Amino acid sequence: MNSFLAIHPFLRCEDLSLMRPALALAGLLLLLAALLWRRTRWHQAGRAAPADLHALLQMRKAVPPAKAADSAPPSTAPKTPDTPPFDAARLDAMFGHDRRLQGEILALFVAETRDRLAGIAHALRCERAAPARVLAQEILDGSQSMGLLPLQALSHQAVHAGFSNDIGALHRLHAELLMALDALSQAVTALQTAGTAQADDCNGVGSRP
Repeated sequence: MNSFLAIHPFLRCEDLSLMRPALALAGLLLLLAALLWRRTRWHQAGRAAPADLHALLQMRKAVPPAKAADSAPPSTAPKTPDTPPFDAARLDAMFGHDRRLQGEILALFVAETRDRLAGIAHALRCERAAPARVLAQEILDGSQSMGLLPLQALSHQAVHAGFSNDIGALHRLHAELLMALDALSQAVTALQTAGTAQADDCNGVGSRP
């Protein structure tokens, strides 16, 4: 500032009134210089920010897959075996441990249940809920006595639907009873196969010298 005042031609005069505009001009020049310096810094920061932002985004994109890989459950988890549609302990208590005999009795029950389900289908075609309820009650009694849990639950619902005269629910339960009976039939076939193998083993042991 002293050098500026020394070289300014108007400040060499003794008139002090000229110092006010000179000081105002000097202050204005300093303000403009400060604004230009700040604007230059902003431009430099703006050019550097995209690179930093790009690097930050790349780092964020690289982190989530690792977390997902750590939290992902193993794809080779063992599956729990399906439970049989009958209570093996109750069958053993009722008919002994002869699997072939158990299979024969269950096969008779499957055949009778198919006839009852055919009667339910005929009653539903005629939109008669009472005969369907009676047949469902017979299926419920037989399945409950032998511990056939899926058939027991479905036939119990069918009896309640028959009391409510709900033809739509009876149609749905009739289809589910058919599928449950097919599952029971497959289990009975496996049980008969196991019973035949058991009988062959016993006969082989008995025939040994």
